[in-house]
Amino acid sequence: MPAHQTLDHHTIEKYELGWLLISVVLVIMLFAGVLLSMVGETVPGLFGGKSSYIDPAKLNQTAFAAPGLKTAPDGSLDAYIVARAFQFQPNVLRVPAGRPVTMHMVAADVVHGLMLGQGNVNVELIPGQVSTFRATFNHPGTYTSQCHEYCGIGHQTMAFKLIVEAAK
Repeated sequence: MPAHQTLDHHTIEKYELGWLLISVVLVIMLFAGVLLSMVGETVPGLFGGKSSYIDPAKLNQTAFAAPGLKTAPDGSLDAYIVARAFQFQPNVLRVPAGRPVTMHMVAADVVHGLMLGQGNVNVELIPGQVSTFRATFNHPGTYTSQCHEYCGIGHQTMAFKLIVEAAK
């Protein structure tokens, strides 16, 4: 169309209706995405499903009372880790290479974070919310991490060490 011609009313109306239709479709997709995330537990615990919550004041009445690596009767491995006031308990965890470990982590006081690059693990620990995931650490070695959520004046001293031991 030459530059000196203008669009007539009907052509402009078609463009406006087209953009309106695109906007409505995007809003519907956004709404559907939010609903699907709720149903699929992207928002943890919204429907009381996969996430579990415990009272941080009562950790001594749970499996977190004695944090560390435990072998279940079926032979599977469970690691219980508690983050609190500038320390991880345990601050050193030894796991066998190539064997899946179910990690159960919780914060006892404020928000903490832990990232283990070797196992592609990055978790935010919220007081009372038990973060559970399964990881397999395939390469023997020592991997260190620090709390990556500012948790107070001693934050920089809050370190964690994962020792992946070669299979025997």
